[in-house]
Amino acid sequence: MVEIPRLVAVETTSHCNARCPFCPHGVMARGHGPMDDDLFAKIIEDCRAFPLPAIEPFLVGDPFSDPQILDRLALIRRRLPKTALRLYTNGHALTPQKTDAMRGLRLDHLFISLNTLDPARYEAVMGLRLERTLDNLAYLLDPARRDEVARRVSLRMTRLADTTLAEQDAFLAYCRDKRVRPLIVGLFNYKGDVGSDLPVPRHGCEHTGRLDILADGRVTLCCMDQEGEHGWGSVRDHSVLELYRHREARRYRDAHARGRRREVEPCASCNNFWPGFHGARLGQQLRTAVDYGLYQLRHRPSGRRPPTSGAQAGSLIALRRRRAGE
Repeated sequence: MVEIPRLVAVETTSHCNARCPFCPHGVMARGHGPMDDDLFAKIIEDCRAFPLPAIEPFLVGDPFSDPQILDRLALIRRRLPKTALRLYTNGHALTPQKTDAMRGLRLDHLFISLNTLDPARYEAVMGLRLERTLDNLAYLLDPARRDEVARRVSLRMTRLADTTLAEQDAFLAYCRDKRVRPLIVGLFNYKGDVGSDLPVPRHGCEHTGRLDILADGRVTLCCMDQEGEHGWGSVRDHSVLELYRHREARRYRDAHARGRRREVEPCASCNNFWPGFHGARLGQQLRTAVDYGLYQLRHRPSGRRPPTSGAQAGSLIALRRRRAGE
């Protein structure tokens, strides 16, 4: 099998306009800022050397906090015309003016984190005003322009321990009304930095089949490795393909494919539950599928679920204290 990533994620900016308690962005030790243009262009040219299935100009920051995001999206479309282009955002900075500027771009998939339709709770959770986000969505999702911006649009709700069924039902009804795909997911624990009642799975993680690049050019293990503490080089010094084929990347991929995720750090502490099949042999893929199915049945990490009394995102308090003491 040709050893290429199924996805390259590029953090065009490490800045985010939201302050969600279930995301460690607000307490990151590294700086917040955009990737420089030359470095971004170098990454895109590296990706032209092999048939890259998908690219996401997003990692920890929000893409629309990057003043150059529209130019970067256009560059990807020009230089990687056969690569699927996907984007994640909270939508608060996706103004009508930016939506108009994106007409004709036709992202392959646009994911927008909405999280709740209760204005007070939205502001408490994200630190943003819901009214502005909904106004942006109403403009974006108008049939007159939505298909010109993105082929598919999904709205995402992160299900906290106290997210009520009424909140989830309101979210699902809103998605039906807007004719977009709903996605309700439980809390990721970011290697134990964020509290979550979902356990560490046994099956391999989908992140091992991708390459994640921080705004300064360093490779990080994945988006859960928000500080880049477990990375293995920089695209300033190596090509994208060289870094994906690095011995450390191979070590993680091999452990996950063999069902030994819980034997390697920091994966042994991480509950990212999306399964990884990329590059695995048939027998390994079958085992992953079975383990993932059992995990879904036992823990219901995605979809509508009643509130629980389990761990909440309060462990960010401990993370803040640890950072302050370093």
